[in-house]
Amino acid sequence: MNPIANNVALALSFFLCISSFPLLNALPDITKTCDKVKHKELCIGSFKESYLGRYVPDNAEPDVLASIIIKIVVNNASDVSRNLKTTVLEGPVPLTPEVRAKYGICDQEVVSAMKELDKVRTAMEARNHRLENLNMKAAVTNVENCENELKQVEAQLPDKKQFGEVTVLKELLENIDDIIKTVG
Repeated sequence: MNPIANNVALALSFFLCISSFPLLNALPDITKTCDKVKHKELCIGSFKESYLGRYVPDNAEPDVLASIIIKIVVNNASDVSRNLKTTVLEGPVPLTPEVRAKYGICDQEVVSAMKELDKVRTAMEARNHRLENLNMKAAVTNVENCENELKQVEAQLPDKKQFGEVTVLKELLENIDDIIKTVG
């Protein structure tokens, strides 16, 4: 190979190594944090899916990672709410009034959980651990209420997908709650 080609190949190799470096750094931090939660694989998987390739410092504190995971969960909750509205409440499948009411209550609970997560993030920034825990507990309760509403009409649900999405959302919230407990 000629010297120019060698230099280009060397520069390209160096660039590829540097560009993948943040990716290598991010995963051990999140893995260490996710080791402390109830749903470890979901914690790692949701982080990898949403933050793959983004830089997270080696010394990222659990509260920084919790804040990132809260953003992931808020996005997930937003998707759940949108799916409840568009697929079910506004969808083509006719629902009994009871099932429609349960879906409506569930959607309201998911929206309330998102508001509580915003309060959690604000409390984290203020280092108010009491409010973090209080708002986190409220968010988990909101999603548990949603899940319970759907369980009451589970046999009549036109699509079990939404029930599964709500369950995953609850598990993500439980993960945040576990991480917050390690910080506070």
